[in-house]
Amino acid sequence: MTDIPDPGRRRFLLGKFTAAAQAPQTPSATIGPSCLAFQGVTCMSCRDVCASGAVRLELVIGGARPRIDAETCTGCGDCSQACPADAIQMSEAEEVA
Repeated sequence: MTDIPDPGRRRFLLGKFTAAAQAPQTPSATIGPSCLAFQGVTCMSCRDVCASGAVRLELVIGGARPRIDAETCTGCGDCSQACPADAIQMSEAEEVA
């Protein structure tokens, strides 16, 4: 008899047994290196269209850099559509242990 590993049991043993961990994950935005802000150009298109406020600008030497708050991001894709440099991609949210 061959024992087939049960993925549910493995998740339980790793402490990932809550209903939230088993719920389907919504996509989240990620910002790539072609972002104009990373090139030294002031651009706030993604922040301006984000209805949930998930796009935050952090002040750094040389300007402001966008950052996506994954917990606030709804995965709507508005920021991706508004980006003039096509730097924002929608991807599956990373699982937090």
